[in-house]
Amino acid sequence: MNINRINRSAIIAIAAGMCCSSAALASDTNTSALERLEAARIAFEAAQAELEAAQAQVAMTTSAGKIEVVAEDATTRIQPEAEPETPADPNSWADGWDWSANAGLGGSSGNTENFNARLAIGGQRNTSKYETSLSLAYYYGTSEGTKNTARGELHIKNDWLTDGKWRYFAQGGYEYDEFQAWQHRFSAAVGVGYEFIKDDKTTLVGRAGLGASYDTGNNADEKLIPEGLLGLDWTYQYSQNTKLVASTTYYPSFDDFGEFRWYSNAGVEVVLDDETGMTMNAGFEHRHDSDPGTGIKPNDVNYYMGVGWKF
Repeated sequence: MNINRINRSAIIAIAAGMCCSSAALASDTNTSALERLEAARIAFEAAQAELEAAQAQVAMTTSAGKIEVVAEDATTRIQPEAEPETPADPNSWADGWDWSANAGLGGSSGNTENFNARLAIGGQRNTSKYETSLSLAYYYGTSEGTKNTARGELHIKNDWLTDGKWRYFAQGGYEYDEFQAWQHRFSAAVGVGYEFIKDDKTTLVGRAGLGASYDTGNNADEKLIPEGLLGLDWTYQYSQNTKLVASTTYYPSFDDFGEFRWYSNAGVEVVLDDETGMTMNAGFEHRHDSDPGTGIKPNDVNYYMGVGWKF
């Protein structure tokens, strides 16, 4: 409602009342002055009452609008933004695993006949307190129809997380190889890790620890060898469907200084189909042993490419 329009109406009413009073005074000279004055006062009070009622209505409308705006603003200010829900930790160690399996085949025919295969299964379990990884792989190959590769390995590692960048870890491994000076190798280590980088895309963790290895079978010395451990683990989420990984770990021997083992690997995983979990995997693995034994090469390098599934 327009307050100016209300004021004009009230003024017109007052003026009309006064004009009426004047007309009455001029036309009726017999009417007493007191009666004419009383009529004018009544007309003025009626107009004033109408003006006050209109002003009160306008004030109530304006106040209600302000209250509504304030209420909306208060609601907006008081109500906090919804925070993303943090997944609850699994109830048991057997729950919460993300698994993947992949296979790769390769070979050649013609002047040379070569065949190689790789089968691998991996698991990852991350909670607010732990990061656990498990991997199992087997390699098989032939050259000119003769087997020249038969290797299997199992590795498990668990990290205990802290509120800061430091973490503690323990790891164990088993390796089987028909073409080494040893046939079975057992290893274990414990130590500390430090997160140099950890964000939504990149993780870089350094590790240092102590451990030991034991070789048996074939021409192995069959004795426990104390070792150190220095390593780096790196992951990079290049895109929503592409992840790069790499790691390198150095094991210096405390039994015979100057001797060491050095394992490194790098790879890429591309999710081809989110619905089925189909992936493409490619990479390489390098193992170096400074004392491999008589007639054994110190370096083993495996390249692989294949398809896999996440489940």
